[in-house]
Formats: sequence, structure tokens, C-alpha cells
Amino acid sequence: MKIKKALRYFEYALTLALIGLAVYSVAEYASGTQPFYVVSDYPSSMSPTMNYGTVGMTYHTPFQDLKVGDIIAFHDPNGTPITIVHRIVAIVSCENGNRCLETKGDNNMTNPTRDPWNVTQTEYEGQVILIIPYVGYISPALWGFGGATVALPIIFIVLLAGFVSYIRGKKLER
Repeated sequence: MKIKKALRYFEYALTLALIGLAVYSVAEYASGTQPFYVVSDYPSSMSPTMNYGTVGMTYHTPFQDLKVGDIIAFHDPNGTPITIVHRIVAIVSCENGNRCLETKGDNNMTNPTRDPWNVTQTEYEGQVILIIPYVGYISPALWGFGGATVALPIIFIVLLAGFVSYIRGKKLER
């Protein structure tokens, strides 16, 4: 009986965590930021920290609060319509005197040197606060979709967890 009770508490905790994650993602999308980035390049420029299929959960930490060692998501400073996730390796002063970030991918095979640009506050998207391996494999982002559709698998999982809890509750009532 203790094992069943522990499993039930685990289910509740997991369901609450998934609901919290879904609420967080909706709030972030509503505020105009993208809360999740799926690593879709192979080999990943951030291996071994973030491999293909890994999801990076981001938070829009104030630009001034970022420090060396943080992993950030940013728009490609060269102008291509992609988002890059790399680690801050130095904080420097830009030509205009503003703060700029030097970045580099963790994978020394694909990124042996620092990136050839400085990231400004304009390109900055958010700081990676949570790395979730393998979850990206169920994401539409790896199937060629982007934007808000990345949250669909998370919403599906929350609904599925709620449905399973409901069915189990009905079985326990019998």
C-alpha cells in the first residue's frame, strides 16, 4: 500500500510540474518571448552539454545580469533567421561603449574558436535555465515547425497525464 501511495504522490507531483511548465510557456509566449529552444543541429555546437533533441528552457534574464559561463539564446548577428544557443565566454565593451557578449559553442570539434561576432542586447533572447535531454524528439520543431507549435507536445503530455489520473481515479472508486 505504501508503494501505491508513493506512486500516487509522484503522479500528482509530475502532473503539477507539467501543468506549471505549460502555464510558464503560455505566459512566456504571451509576453513575446520563446520559452523553449530545441537543438536541431547535428552534431550540436553545444555538445556534450546540449545534444540533438535536447530542449533548452529559457528565461529572459536582464541583459545586465548575464555573466561568463551562462548559456544564452540569441538571434544570429549575421542576419540569418535562426536562433543560436551558445555559452558566454567573455563580456566586452562594444564600439559604441555598450555591453557586448562574446560567445562560443561547447563542442570544440565544430566550434574550435569563439564566435566571430559580439552579441548585443538587441540580439539577446534569453538565458537557458533548464536543459531537458531527449524531450525535443517529440517536438514539432524537429519536424520543421517553429514558434508556438513547439509547445504542443508539452500541452499534449499535460492533457494525457490528466486523463490517466482521471481514469486511475475512476478505477480506485470501484
